Amino acid sequence: MSYSISLRAVSACIATVAICVTPTLGDPKPLSKEEQAKVDAAIDKGVAFLKKAQTKNGDWPRRYQGTYLVGQCALPAYALLESGVPTDDPVIQKAAEYLREKCKKTCYTYDLGLAILFFDRLGDPKDKSLIQSMALRLIAGQSYTGGWSYRCLPVSEKHEETLLKTIAELNKYLDSGKTYPEALRELSVANPIGLLASFQDPRRFDWVEKGDVDTLSGAGTPLIGGTDNSNTQFAILGLWAAQRHGVPVKATFRLTVDRFERSQVPDGRWIYRGGFRGSSAVDLIAYKSMTCVGLLALAIGRGAKLPTPGLPPSDRIDSQVYKGMFALYQQIGVPTGSMTKRIVHQDVYYLWSVERVAMLYKLSAFGDKDWYRWGAEILVKNQTKDGTWPGASWNRAEVPVSPNYGAILNASFALLFLKLSHPMKDLTTKLPFTKEELSEGIARLKRGQQLPERPINSPPSSKKQSP
Repeated sequence: MSYSISLRAVSACIATVAICVTPTLGDPKPLSKEEQAKVDAAIDKGVAFLKKAQTKNGDWPRRYQGTYLVGQCALPAYALLESGVPTDDPVIQKAAEYLREKCKKTCYTYDLGLAILFFDRLGDPKDKSLIQSMALRLIAGQSYTGGWSYRCLPVSEKHEETLLKTIAELNKYLDSGKTYPEALRELSVANPIGLLASFQDPRRFDWVEKGDVDTLSGAGTPLIGGTDNSNTQFAILGLWAAQRHGVPVKATFRLTVDRFERSQVPDGRWIYRGGFRGSSAVDLIAYKSMTCVGLLALAIGRGAKLPTPGLPPSDRIDSQVYKGMFALYQQIGVPTGSMTKRIVHQDVYYLWSVERVAMLYKLSAFGDKDWYRWGAEILVKNQTKDGTWPGASWNRAEVPVSPNYGAILNASFALLFLKLSHPMKDLTTKLPFTKEELSEGIARLKRGQQLPERPINSPPSSKKQSP
């Protein structure tokens, strides 16, 4: 049985958030029948590989042993759901049962974010309390620099109830129009919950990472390492989905958006560690995917209208978004016109990151670059006969192929790209950008021109920036 849905069918159903199949000015032409057939075949082979590779326990063979047990099961299960595998398929149900037990205790950021995505997509009402519990661990694990490390804080059942109630009250004050300091003054938050990042006045932050501490247990146990934008991305994705299950996240996201507004590199990029504790070689390797994270965070700030210091007046061009788009544009290749000619393999995690930015901002192309055809050519050509995608390790820079996340994770990222996954559809409709404006901004920056003072066809506004 084929679980493939053609790009044309997807586009026709969700035209407001996906790739348009009717070419307009600047739109790329749709895939030909032959191209679409090759994409569909690659999806089917990838799905078949993941289904066959599942263990009798319901999880998958691990690339990372001893850690991320939940994430390495949730990601392929989520990818299968996004690829059209029914929720009642035995493979999905076995994964769900495995995850329900393992998710009760895990505090790894990757685990929590991916498991929330999976259970949100699964859509079983009985998982609501589990989703809430995992989201509260993410909220508790946020750093004072707005990001996340590899681990979050354990939250006791007693603290879960209090934290959910208190974060809801804080978000209610923010929704009423109060500034963050005003909202905090309305609350009476006892420690240790009062020590969490969501309940701090950001004006007191020095935005330097000094080491994270387990404040909820009082043990003073340092978390593993400082924050990075990869962990932060998965926390963002999980918390965005958790909103649909009764978890208020405005206070948490306000600090996250502030993080990315403060840490953008002058040329428009974002780096792996965020710039709050120095940089290293890994920052340079991973910056392409991290620029996608920055654009995701800025979209939350603009779409949810979060009052952060960098948010521009409504009648001004949002230079941070446009510069980020241009930085990403420079790292996207050009299709060769062939799905059989040898192409240098790209980082599949990066391809998935590009896809989510494009879907979020409704971009059928980045400027004059057809991002989907470019990525699809890479993935179709480099898929092996058994349905997997190869990779090399990070420290082999001389090998121009994808970093090796392992066969299972590589296949999962590839399927999510090919199937146009979009876990933030409800944000897309709120963004104050059109694809024409973004394309014009990319074109101007490519020509070395200044951005226009105001968006295309946008008259000056008398509205002032929110405090």
